[in-house]
Amino acid sequence: MEVEESTYRPRKLKKDYAYATKFGLLLTAVTVSLFVLLSLVSSPASMHKNRWLEEDDNNNSNNNNNNDDEDYTAYSCHYLYEKTPEPGEQQCRFARTCNGGDGIWAPFLFCSNHRFSTTFLAWLISPIILLWMVLLFRMLGSSAEDFFSPALEMFSIKLGLPPRFAGVTLLALGNGAADVSATISAIKSDPEKGYELSLGALTGAAMFISGLISAVVVLAAHGVPCRGALVRDVTMLCITVLVVWHQLSQGKVGPETMTIFVSLYLCFVFLVLAADIYHRAVVIPRLAIAARERERRRQLEAQQIHEATVGEQQREDLSSTEVTRTPWAMAITALSNYDNAESSQSGWAVESDDLAEERPVVLHGSHGILRGGDGHDADHSNYSILNVDSACVESGSPGVPAGSWKTSFKDGRKELIDHMYAVWGDIFWNDDVDLLSQFLLLCEFPFTFLRKITIPIPCEGHYVRGLVALSMVLSPVWFMYYLWRSHSFNMFSDLGWLYFLLAWMAMCAAAMCILRYAPNGEGEISLPIATPIALYGFIIAATWIDTIADALVSLLNFLGIILRIPGPIIGLTILAWGNSMGDLSANVTMARKGLGNMAMTACFAGPVFNILIGLGLGFGSLAAITGNPETAVHLSPSIVSGLLFIALNGILILTVGLAFGVQGRIDTSYGFSALALYVAYLVTAISMQYSQYS
Repeated sequence: MEVEESTYRPRKLKKDYAYATKFGLLLTAVTVSLFVLLSLVSSPASMHKNRWLEEDDNNNSNNNNNNDDEDYTAYSCHYLYEKTPEPGEQQCRFARTCNGGDGIWAPFLFCSNHRFSTTFLAWLISPIILLWMVLLFRMLGSSAEDFFSPALEMFSIKLGLPPRFAGVTLLALGNGAADVSATISAIKSDPEKGYELSLGALTGAAMFISGLISAVVVLAAHGVPCRGALVRDVTMLCITVLVVWHQLSQGKVGPETMTIFVSLYLCFVFLVLAADIYHRAVVIPRLAIAARERERRRQLEAQQIHEATVGEQQREDLSSTEVTRTPWAMAITALSNYDNAESSQSGWAVESDDLAEERPVVLHGSHGILRGGDGHDADHSNYSILNVDSACVESGSPGVPAGSWKTSFKDGRKELIDHMYAVWGDIFWNDDVDLLSQFLLLCEFPFTFLRKITIPIPCEGHYVRGLVALSMVLSPVWFMYYLWRSHSFNMFSDLGWLYFLLAWMAMCAAAMCILRYAPNGEGEISLPIATPIALYGFIIAATWIDTIADALVSLLNFLGIILRIPGPIIGLTILAWGNSMGDLSANVTMARKGLGNMAMTACFAGPVFNILIGLGLGFGSLAAITGNPETAVHLSPSIVSGLLFIALNGILILTVGLAFGVQGRIDTSYGFSALALYVAYLVTAISMQYSQYS
């Protein structure tokens, strides 16, 4: 089909496509290599010799007495070859019903009466497995790039939401909601051993996020400042590790411990918010005064050179206008990440006059909700001002609303068709896309289409009026499916169908209003209307990332079972990594879009959020279910080593940022150090896990 020139214009997307392709292929290659290495270390003989996963006595007795009718829903899928070593009906039932009924990724491999082994059939479909793995990695990256990050950019730029506050709230919540939910579920499902599995996954993921992902963010952003704010975030993670170790090492968790965990994170959020608001309300006006004073001084010095009439009294007047600061104000300024560049103080506050690229970028609009200053923004030579009032409007194309209801539906349909033609054209008629990317984009297209029609994005570069309206109508259907598939919640049980119907009708009414009153073309929806739509789209995008990450974890889990890698080793390595893929894609995307501060904050605020909120709410839910306010706990050596390495990584990043290289900046050399530390962590944790069963 020919695409009209007026409706499709090839876009320069070679760099983005190349990044997505390399991202998926690289992670797939590393994953497969790690699987092969672990499968060589863990032979099937050793699996039968040792018990890699503990079983309770009741399950053992039930297995011995009535093996034919045993219920396997309470078992992890990693028990498959221990509970059902021989192929047959029992192994098929286990593969379909383990993990609370979710089953293994491809249970049909265990359910056919064939003369070929399950491992041989898995190798036979390995091309499909590898292709699916590449697509999942790509979809994680594209979901964060095209659907998750636009709302965060809008909140940070257009609403003036401080980037670091967004990192500890929205980005941490979006990345960690699934992990917190999994932690709570694990603790509730197994009162005796659930917390150990949760702590193992939390420490493994925290080491991966704060170590490897932060290193990738540094590389993607070509270095990040190591100032008061980053020092604060890293220190908070170290404090979290120390508090968790101290509380759990006492042998029990009670209401006081749960309160400490949740309160500690809330205090961290308020500290970040207070520091950023202080920056907006105090630091920016002070910088403006200093900038105007320097300009005045420059003009007077020029007048002195030309006229030689500047007197001593005039110079004294200049020096008397310097802004004075108390030690308390200097400390708060350091924590807010910005400072007067002409300050003579040294250390980890900002002194960026020598490095132009380190000038702070003030992200606020004239109507931002956290706007600081008095509105006199004409002269700020000491820092960069980003005018965002027109950032979402294409120059020369403001857009106008539809003239009537009839034309609104007609125009919306045309815009939607033109946009889909453009997306399809980017696959086949864009010369910048190579053959491999075309193949992967074609395989990914059904999921791209589904994401576009279910995630509303009213932001610059993504806004299509008809698409926003359609996604508002279909997003409740997707959200209902997500709740049923990921959380086993049926919206049509009891009165759930009524709430769904009301929500769907409200979304349909909103979609009709968007078609009628929103601007066409590349126009901009007004801020009060665009903000709730962007927040809603942010939530829907987070559910997509959670769904894709779950599919990736299921696939990795399946490969670990097929290769007979012990369950705890999978938890420390592959599953911890798979659960962090959402963080990797979202944080690296933020860094590539110039929001390195937000990404670095999320690298440390994310683990803080997952650990404190996950454990606090998890133990609280367990106490509510059992009626026992206290829970006995024990820290295994592998968990203690994980906590220790997290603290060591925090010390490493502060040492690199403050003591080596350019003072006050973390350069790319940190990435290699973080990689070595993570490898040391894996070797130590795996060795301890093996020694526990030897």
